[in-house]
Amino acid sequence: MLSQQEEHNKPLQGLPDTVNIDGIEMTFGPYLPARRAAEAYCRSVGITLPFPKVYQKLNISRAKQVAQLYDEMKHMPDDPVVISSYKALCDETWAQWQFIKRTGLHVEFSPMEQPYANPRKAILDISENNHFYVNSTRGAFGSDEQGSALALEQDDPNPLLVLTDEIISGQAALLNDIFRIVHDFFGHAKEGLGFRAAGEDNAWRGHATMYSPLARRALATELRGQNSWVNYGPYGASNRKAGMDDTVFAPQKLGLLPEWVAWEGAADEVVQPSAVSLISCSEKVV
Repeated sequence: MLSQQEEHNKPLQGLPDTVNIDGIEMTFGPYLPARRAAEAYCRSVGITLPFPKVYQKLNISRAKQVAQLYDEMKHMPDDPVVISSYKALCDETWAQWQFIKRTGLHVEFSPMEQPYANPRKAILDISENNHFYVNSTRGAFGSDEQGSALALEQDDPNPLLVLTDEIISGQAALLNDIFRIVHDFFGHAKEGLGFRAAGEDNAWRGHATMYSPLARRALATELRGQNSWVNYGPYGASNRKAGMDDTVFAPQKLGLLPEWVAWEGAADEVVQPSAVSLISCSEKVV
């Protein structure tokens, strides 16, 4: 029987055993400093929802539905519910960042457009070096459906573009910079999750656990909505095979998807005891 600590340190059930990185088979799993920081944050704000323990296969039908909903979602920066949800997302992301700083993670703005030849190397940089390069939001914030950059000079109403007092590489970080760091740390590095469609949805599942229901609506738009659009929207077929430079990213919009998007499939599925018994019996008969 595993000890409580050994049980706590186990990787997600069903997590791919190995991943090929530049011709080398590598094993990914939980980064315990990130797990501990996430748990400490949740305790500090009274969140009691359990983190996922299972790596879920992607529900492609749902991903296509979410992609369509995001495509049809209106840009509503003045809607009071949208504003409230995004404010909660920003406030809670900032609070999570304080717990990441306690781990000693050294963050720098990347001196090049793509600091990691493979996105998985960002996870390795965090777990092996306690270091992370983030691309600065300045100059471009997402892209429209043609892939053209959205400049900050457009006075975008997105609250994620607010300046913070956090200094990274000698310049004040935008809240979107902090959000990207926080999500890559708590969403991806914490469990060793990749950046393709299934990895992104599982990263969203784990990170969504750390947010209030109000903030979770905006988080679903920013993560599940945009990632579904990228992988199963109008350019999904090519995006699923493309590198970063050739990927068409989702158009940036402020809005909220239907509430079910923020919850459906987020928690591990609960198997009823009766179902387990029936499965066991049928297996014995076979």
